[in-house]
Amino acid sequence: MKEAVMNVRKGVVIGGALLLLVGVISAPRLLFGSDQTRAKELIQQACVQCHRLEGQAESRFNLRAPDLIWAGSKYQRSWLIRWLTGKEATLYAKGYRWDLSETAVKHPVVADSDAEAIADYFEKNNKDPRVKVGAFDVSKVTKFEAAFGGVAYKAHACLGCHTIEENGKLIGGQQSAALQNAGQRYNMDWLYRFGQNPQDFIIHTGEFLADATDPQLRAVIGYLAAQDVPDFKYYEPWTAPEFGKASVGRGKVIYKEYCAQCHGFTGKGDGPAAATLEPKPAIHANINFSEVPTEYLYNMINYGGAAMGKSANMPYWRLTIDQQGVADVMAYLKATFKGPR
Repeated sequence: MKEAVMNVRKGVVIGGALLLLVGVISAPRLLFGSDQTRAKELIQQACVQCHRLEGQAESRFNLRAPDLIWAGSKYQRSWLIRWLTGKEATLYAKGYRWDLSETAVKHPVVADSDAEAIADYFEKNNKDPRVKVGAFDVSKVTKFEAAFGGVAYKAHACLGCHTIEENGKLIGGQQSAALQNAGQRYNMDWLYRFGQNPQDFIIHTGEFLADATDPQLRAVIGYLAAQDVPDFKYYEPWTAPEFGKASVGRGKVIYKEYCAQCHGFTGKGDGPAAATLEPKPAIHANINFSEVPTEYLYNMINYGGAAMGKSANMPYWRLTIDQQGVADVMAYLKATFKGPR
């Protein structure tokens, strides 16, 4: 009985706050001196009833709604306007404060012009100085990295709390924000910074510190960047300037320094490491590299054998020889090895 009374009181608190928000935001639009002034008035009258605009990381269980402290860095403007005008689905299927109620709460709606003014206000006044602009370059996300990011997303238990769409079906837990449209919602510089340490933004709320490398984190962010973006343009690194100036001569040097230890100086798979390796290194002399798809060859050298479903003995060389080195080695392979003659 006592528990029932407490639940009723919680419901009254939430319902009362929501009615207050609806009453303020649904009222006839007031005319202020400027859009920024109007936005500030709306935010002070309505948003702060539930959202914090300043402060330090706090537990969800001490909040009413997600913080807007860093909203100007966190959200894409177009998504935020759609959200404020009621054109986006709820973010928390079980409610933000699921300890009080597991019912999704519909966010109050504002007029288009007010939503634009609020979005502009956040962009100007609620930036997060910890977020480095350009830290994550969405234009450099490859299809392979995004696919690998999907694997890492599951391997690091992101699926336990966040839903995602896979083969037309929503999968994953509903404890936290839904991520099936993350590509349209978040600024990826902010999401990358959040992924580095979620406890800089929220604490004691089931947040998880993943033991992920930076390349793994970047792959996950790339995977999320493509969510719900049907025309997402994947980067094709083999079209980069480095490949336009690839050098067979430099590639030959790199091949001797890094590849020959397994594949042999003449590509016969007889390098000093090969004798005791299983499976044996590929015999490059038997391969016509001009017929090997460029994307496949790039991914094999760049990401390594394990990532391509081959032997983990083949290292991922991207950190060692960089993109220009990959381009040079590819040029050398294509120019040198033409298969059995």
